[in-house]
Amino acid sequence: MIFEFLLVLIYLGSILVSGKSYPLFDMNSQMNISSLLQALHLLIIGLIPLILLFKEWHSQIPPSHWFKLTFALLLIYGAIDEVFKIHLQLKNWIPWLGERGWLQIYIIIFIMPLIVFYSDLQFLWRSYRRETFLALLGMLIFAIGGFGAEIFKDIAQPLLSLLFTQDFLMSFIENIRIAFEELFELIGENLIAYGFLLFLGKRLVPIRGS
Repeated sequence: MIFEFLLVLIYLGSILVSGKSYPLFDMNSQMNISSLLQALHLLIIGLIPLILLFKEWHSQIPPSHWFKLTFALLLIYGAIDEVFKIHLQLKNWIPWLGERGWLQIYIIIFIMPLIVFYSDLQFLWRSYRRETFLALLGMLIFAIGGFGAEIFKDIAQPLLSLLFTQDFLMSFIENIRIAFEELFELIGENLIAYGFLLFLGKRLVPIRGS
């Protein structure tokens, strides 16, 4: 995770030194190193349940095929969204959503699979506790960064603007918020990937031995 901290330091350091971030390290833009790294993380994580879906197509062992397919599709979509920032374009395609309507939709999409596939998660917790704990911890950290930072932007920033009137200070607070968001998302994805890979390894062992 040292690399992730370096990305944040370069992003904030370049803003302090030159007043703007270097394009490749600009965490508030498309096609930067951070977003591409996140996309790679999410793609790798998304491919794991997809691999298991095909490997275990004739198996009835939980988690269910729908569980694997749903998480695979959502994670691969997340990878695409990280690159092309689809969530920021939703207001153009669905005007009634408004500027921030995407946030509520994404929170629902994030939570719903955990509710719908609760029985699968129970099985995973009983049978693969360490791997499931790592994945759930990663999801929590990711949610704090991804959704928590966005909620902070909507609620706390207007209040802070009343206390701090300097444009530079408010701009730097926003940059810190962005760095916090990206860092927590990256850390969360690392933990999820680690948990998923451990789970994949355990599931493939009996398949290779059969």
